[in-house]
Order: sequence, then structure tokens, then C-alpha cells
Amino acid sequence: MTNMTTKWEIALKQWIIPMILVALLVGAVGCQRTPGEVMEKVRYDFGMGDRPEGYESVSDRVMESLQDVGEAEMRRMNAANRHGEVKFQEAGSLQGHFYKEVKVYESFYPLDAVPVSRAGSSGGRGYVGTISYDYRVYQSERFSTRTEAQAASADIMTDTQGRDVYRYDFGSRGVWDGRSGEVSRR
Repeated sequence: MTNMTTKWEIALKQWIIPMILVALLVGAVGCQRTPGEVMEKVRYDFGMGDRPEGYESVSDRVMESLQDVGEAEMRRMNAANRHGEVKFQEAGSLQGHFYKEVKVYESFYPLDAVPVSRAGSSGGRGYVGTISYDYRVYQSERFSTRTEAQAASADIMTDTQGRDVYRYDFGSRGVWDGRSGEVSRR
């Protein structure tokens, strides 16, 4: 019996007591906030409580950066669309005219920034920001050949207006990945 007790005492001294001390130490260091502070943070993260002064969530940072993303993307999309598309307008059975049509984005509005988790990606988490772009369609004069229409500038404003919504990916810290947006059905 004494041999059994000494093995238990040795195990207690060598393993169990040091493990309990490490667990207490980790618990003390890991919980630097009071339970009340933790509950307050959870409440304002979910929009149920007032945020402390100076608090900025990642969603807030994404919404702020959507302004810069919208400006950059609107310039990029207008540059990509500057050549437009040549279309044919029928004027009779076998007659018609060619004209150029260009979609020009005129303004944008940041809509939303939401956290997402991505299965299978290395980061796993991030944010998706959405921007609404308003556009107007411009056309050129009518020409008898496609080449003339392609060379013309589309400077006649039409009544055709619309809105496109694009989604943009942001990392877990709210930094835009720089890729072009994807058209959203929103």
C-alpha cells in the first residue's frame, strides 16, 4: 500500500500540481477583461449597445474604404467601356444604320459591408462590400458602315439610365484585395 501511495504522490508532485498551476496562470493572463467588459463588447458588436468612444469595427473600416474602391472602380469601368459597342438599327427590310453605344458610370453609392466566412480559402474569413453604380447610355450618330460608327464618339445622351450593383472582397482586416467586383443581383 505504501508503494502505491508514493507513486500517487510522485505523480501529484510531477504532473498534476504543475498542470493546475499552468491552467490557473493561462486563465489569469487570458482574462484581462472583467465579465462586464466582455458582455459590453459583445453587445456593441451585435449592435445592441452603445459603442465606447474611439471604437471602430472592421465593418466601419470597410464602409469607409468603399468610397475609395468606388472611385477607382468607376474610373476603371469607364475606361474599359470607352470604346463601347457598335449596334445596328434597322430602318427597313434590308436597310439600316450603325451606331456606337457606350455605358458611362456617373455616380456610385456604398451600400453594405458584411462579414463572411469562406470555406476552403486560406484566410477563411473576410468581408464583402457592395457598391451601387448609376449609369447613363450615350450613343453616336448613325452611319452607313460599321467602321465609321466604331470611329465616332458616343456623345449623344439618351434617356436610358440604370444601376449596377457590384460585390468586392476584403480581407479579415478590412483591406480590399484589389480585384474587380462581381455583378450582384441585389
